[in-house]
Amino acid sequence: MKYRRILAFCLAVFTALTVCGCGDGRKENAAEGTAAESAETASAQQTYAVGTYERKAADSAASGEEDPDAEIISFGSKSIFKGIQIETDENGEIVCTQADGELQYKISDKRFKSYYEFKKFVRKKSGAKAVDQFSQYFGERDGALCFIVGARERTVRDKSQYFIDDASKLIVNALHTEECRKKYKLAASDITFVRKKGIWKLESLTMHKE
Repeated sequence: MKYRRILAFCLAVFTALTVCGCGDGRKENAAEGTAAESAETASAQQTYAVGTYERKAADSAASGEEDPDAEIISFGSKSIFKGIQIETDENGEIVCTQADGELQYKISDKRFKSYYEFKKFVRKKSGAKAVDQFSQYFGERDGALCFIVGARERTVRDKSQYFIDDASKLIVNALHTEECRKKYKLAASDITFVRKKGIWKLESLTMHKE
């Protein structure tokens, strides 16, 4: 898909700048339009260790192919959730709390007022095994149910974000710490949100391995 090629290119460049100390790790970047035309040139100019996520991201950007090793979890229209509503601020922007190596997104979906209700819903729809799977990404923080990237030692060191499809879709790119990469072989996670009728919903989580 076109946006995945753009995403892979941006991830490779962003990671290179972070590793070299040339960028601000806390800055969030918003990008619209296309960068796919320059992906092949950028890939040739950058040098990455063979087998690393950065190398695969650059090669994917240049070839236009998606990451074949990525694991995707759907929360959208084809899943049992049909999308999960996420908290937004007074400007309609998604609220994200970054703390203790986690990205925390508070869930405002009326179906899930607590973690207990969330687990009850999942168990009813898909069984106990699914509860164990989703419990890696959902939990309570400060008394509120949240979608969490970085829990269970899969810590995040930096993030960036990109709006596409006329700002109706938001991709958040989370780069994991070296400790996470060594222990879990998890290099980066992409969180996709979609906005319909002014409401932002969690769409999917894509995990990229080393």
